Amino acid sequence: MSKPLLTAAACAALLAACVPTREAPPVVQPQASAAKMIIRDGGSLVLPDGTRVVPDAAGGFSLPNGDYVQRHRSGALILPTGARCAPTPSGYRCP
Repeated sequence: MSKPLLTAAACAALLAACVPTREAPPVVQPQASAAKMIIRDGGSLVLPDGTRVVPDAAGGFSLPNGDYVQRHRSGALILPTGARCAPTPSGYRCP
């Protein structure tokens, strides 16, 4: 009687060892994206998507979707989201 019980226990232990364990999925770290640039090209600016805009007298401009980008007195551009694009020798570096 004990032999079938031991055999059943051994089989149960072996089967339990074959069941895959649930591991937590690996954490994916987002890669830091490169800064986007707004490039000066003569009297116009070239946006990161290739759109050309002409700054107004205040230094700001309207985006194709109608939003307005303001120019701060420090020279930075203030995007409609509130993000600042810092001036560089060739244009503006945006987050």
